[in-house]
Order: sequence, then C-alpha cells, then structure tokens
Amino acid sequence: MAENIRDIYHLFNPDKVLLNDDLEKYYVEIDQNEINIKDLQNRLELGLETREPIKLLFTGHRGSGKTTTLNRLVSNLDSRFFIIHYNVLDLLDQNDVNYTDVLFSMLTKMLEKAETDEIDLGQTLLKRVNNWGSSIIESIIQEKGVGGGISLKVPFNLLEIMGRMKSETTTRVETRKKIEPRVSELVSIINDTISEIEKTGEQVLIIIDNLEKIDPTNARHLFYDHATQLTQPLCKIIYTFPISLKSSNDFMQIKINFSDVLIHPNIKINEREGVDHPYPKGREFMKEIVSKRVSLELFEPDALEYIIDMSGGVVREFIRIIRDSAVRAITKNRDIIGKDIAVEVVNGLKNIYQAQLSDEDYQVLQEVHKTKDIKKDEQLVGLLHNLSVLEYRNDRSWCDLNPIVRAILDEKNLL
Repeated sequence: MAENIRDIYHLFNPDKVLLNDDLEKYYVEIDQNEINIKDLQNRLELGLETREPIKLLFTGHRGSGKTTTLNRLVSNLDSRFFIIHYNVLDLLDQNDVNYTDVLFSMLTKMLEKAETDEIDLGQTLLKRVNNWGSSIIESIIQEKGVGGGISLKVPFNLLEIMGRMKSETTTRVETRKKIEPRVSELVSIINDTISEIEKTGEQVLIIIDNLEKIDPTNARHLFYDHATQLTQPLCKIIYTFPISLKSSNDFMQIKINFSDVLIHPNIKINEREGVDHPYPKGREFMKEIVSKRVSLELFEPDALEYIIDMSGGVVREFIRIIRDSAVRAITKNRDIIGKDIAVEVVNGLKNIYQAQLSDEDYQVLQEVHKTKDIKKDEQLVGLLHNLSVLEYRNDRSWCDLNPIVRAILDEKNLL
C-alpha cells in the first residue's frame, strides 16, 4: 500500500479502467453492484440454453463504473461465450457516430478476434467479406491512398479504414456513402460470420462500451431511428446507453426494440431525504476505494468525508477530485490532503459546471431538488448527460442534484 502523496497521482487515474491484476487488487464489492452483475450474467447464461440473440441496453452515468462492471462480468463468464468486448471510441469519433459505423465496427472486431483465435471462417465467407470490403477500400484508396492490397486477411484492411474514419471526416463520409445503400448486405455478412464462429460450440457475445458518452442527439439517431438495424445481428449484444435518454420522449419506443434495459446506479452516499441522512454502506464503499490503494492517513478525516460528499457517489469524479487534490497538495508542499485543499479543487469544478448551465436549467434544477423525481422531461435529458443531475436507486429510482451543482445554487440563494 502506498504511503506517499505522490503515489496518489499514479494510483488514482480517472481515465484508467480496472483490468486483469488491477481488477483483482482494487475492485470493491457493494451489494447492489454484485446483484446487477449476477443478474446480467444469469440473463446471458440462460440465453445460452435458448440460443436467443438477446440485446441489452446497459446504462448509468458516465463515470459510475459501468466499464469496470462489464470487465468484472467478462471475467465471470465461462468458455461457452466467444466474447468481443471493445471501447467503440477507440474506433469512432465521439462527436460523430452513425449506426453504420457501429455495425462496421462490430464486423471488424469479430473478424479480428476470429483471426487472433485462429478460427477458420471458411474461404467462401472470407471471399464474400473480401468482395464486400474491396469496393469500400478501393474508393478510400483512391481518395486517401490507404496502403496495402486486398487479401484474405481482411480485418486488418478494414481496421485501417476504421482508424481513418475516426480522424478523417472525408473518409467517414465516403465510407458511409458506400455502406448505407448496402447495409442489409453488411448485416448478412455479420450474421454469417456469427454462424461460422458458433460452429466452434461457443456463442457470440458482443459488448460495445462507451456509446453512452455520445451526445443525446447522436444517441437518438442510433437507438431510436436505427434500433432495427442494431438489433438485427443474430447474437447476444450489450450496448452501453446514455442514462439521459431514459427521460426523453422516445425512451419507451427505444425500450420496445431491445430485450431489456439494465441500470448501473451511482453509489448512494446519502438517502433520498438529503445530506442530513447519510448512507453508511455507500460511504464505506468510497473509503475502501481509497484504502485499497493508499493509506487513509494521507487524508485529513474531514477532507476525505468532504471529497465523498462532493463526488455525489460518481466513482470517476471521486477519483478525479482525489488526484487533483494530491497535485494541489504537492504544489503547496503538503504531505497530506487537507480539507482546504479539497475545497480549492471543488471550487475549480464549480466554475466548469456553472459554465454549462442556462437560466432555464436553474428552474429545472430547483424542481429536482424539491421533488427528487425521475420523470419524462426533455430539459432533464441534458442535465443528466452532463452530470448536473445524478440518478440513484433504492427500490425505486430517484435523482438529486450533483453536490457541486447544489453548492452553486446554494451560493445563488436558489434553494
């Protein structure tokens, strides 16, 4: 266990997900999360018996720990699954995601894993993929000069195109132009690839992570306008999904197209009644995240309690405040993090949150503070997306203001 404040910077990285050894060392169990993981695992394993192509939406706030939960799920699943788990934003531009991009990414990652695992997909299928991909690649070669010819090792050519799609607008537009009129052929190739892989006795499970980070307009395009295409692949798929769209007018229609919607809640640190009613189990969970990495003696007790309060139970924000506080403490030649240091860091975050709030938002935020109700409200969609409003769960879902946003409203005498 680290005893030096400088180690906090290295051990508290909000952008690093827990994998492999780190998942074993630093993962903290809390009852509700473990129930969610087991429920998800049971759904998938029961689906093995029926061979249903289950399509699940897995939602929660950005930074709530969804990726870690999915990594934990993958580590628990047995060898009956052929698992393709990837971060879609490694391949696509977060600000410009199209349904054809998602399907294209699905095919390339399946082919890549089949190649890595030395699965024989058969010459007929590979030639078909080759023929389908060659027209796309040839058009990009003419435009951009992609290296290499077309071969039966198609995945690597297609992945190169995907890499260009992320960074080059022209490549993105040209590729979509080629794919959209032939999307049914793309889906057919995906399904034939699934069929060949499943001849090994394993069933395909695709987990597409970080789709919840795209903006609500793009998300509507994917999950409302093109739900039919996203649910056509004949395998089990988990899509991460923006929690903000649960409050949109389109949500019930979106939900109809998928097998189920599973919610990964934030860690509840206070009861619905407010800050005067702390939830001890949630607060101990947050402290254990720290104690598994560093000594609690690197924090003044009231400093750590304050950081827990201001994180709102959003794990990534908790880790971010700790890391930034460590940097500030080092700058001030401190050996431990005091509350005054944490307050300075949170004040900086107030400026960031305040800059994204409109006059209309303040009215919605006042209503949320008063009622704590999750409901259909298009104005609430943006506030959930930018973490100004956070969702929690007892037996029923409820919401509250992000504590940093609550402090802003308090300072403006709006509460």
